[in-house]
Amino acid sequence: MDTVLHFAAVLLGIVALVLYFRSIVKVVLLNRRERDFIEQGARFGAVSIIHALAGEAKDYSETQRLQAWALPLFLFLAIASWFLLVQIGFMLILWGLEIEPRWGYAFTASGSALSTLGFKTPPTLTGEVLAVFEAAIGLAVVILLFTFVPGYQAAIQVRERKVGWLYARTGRRPTTSSLIESLQRSGQIEHHGVVWEDWEQWFRGLLETHSISPILAYVPAVYRGTSWVGAAAAVLDATSLLTACLEAKHTESARICREIGCHALKSLAIELNPRIPADAWTHSSVDRKLIEHFDHLYARLGEIGLPTKPDKEECRNAFIALRADYETSIRLLAQSTLMPVEEPWILPHAHQTEPVGAPPTLA
Repeated sequence: MDTVLHFAAVLLGIVALVLYFRSIVKVVLLNRRERDFIEQGARFGAVSIIHALAGEAKDYSETQRLQAWALPLFLFLAIASWFLLVQIGFMLILWGLEIEPRWGYAFTASGSALSTLGFKTPPTLTGEVLAVFEAAIGLAVVILLFTFVPGYQAAIQVRERKVGWLYARTGRRPTTSSLIESLQRSGQIEHHGVVWEDWEQWFRGLLETHSISPILAYVPAVYRGTSWVGAAAAVLDATSLLTACLEAKHTESARICREIGCHALKSLAIELNPRIPADAWTHSSVDRKLIEHFDHLYARLGEIGLPTKPDKEECRNAFIALRADYETSIRLLAQSTLMPVEEPWILPHAHQTEPVGAPPTLA
């Protein structure tokens, strides 16, 4: 019976090590999204803590301050889980091979090797070899920590450059109206395709980084009171408006930017809300204010000098249909990340007090 227990302990220890290597490769080394139970558990723990603390926040600025801890908490939980998994795995192997006769001794000997402290080394040659191997794993986790954390920070910085660009030109509540007015003032409206190509790259980067590492979606903007979800909503609204109201030959860049953006946000929304039903995107709700103010937006495009389609009703219906493609994604992302997006997004807000063009301040 003892032989069976020791053999089972060794097998369980090997399984634990296989799970560790599988997890670390999926989370850190693979250049594609692979679901992993340790990453999901660490992310759930970090986000749950932040959401619980943010529940008492009085405004978004306070919530934003708390959100900044999402990534550090995730890293601490993930690394602690990896270390514990390896330590338990080698503990089972040391006990199963009868190198350490007691569970407590096996656990401390495993921790001694993993932490590279070396205060308790197994007395046999096999134990010493296992200790060397375990110490190498401990060093590898530390090295990986210092290599992939800068990648996380770089992805956030790239994302925030465009967010800061948008808020500096539209004020604290970016809308389609304020974005188009900004392009008109700067003389970019006649060659708006270049602007949407830049935002297409932004959406591609969002998909490539945030889908592989979903914890990045919870990291707030570096500028006080801003939100990458709000920026994405404003850009998608603007590209949808232009795609619906202008002839196709004038909107190729806007159309592609919008399609890439819709795909990126939907993928992220599903990743952050895995239990959301598949038909959530088939139900569209149209804000009455959006319909009432569409005439103003349509007329404004003509005043700027853009070649709008003659049938305004057709343009309105097309815009509403295009907007329905990403409304659910925006709402899900805003709810999951605690980044508010004020309805109905597209319209100017009467309570906007900060002048357009004021530089965003760091949070």
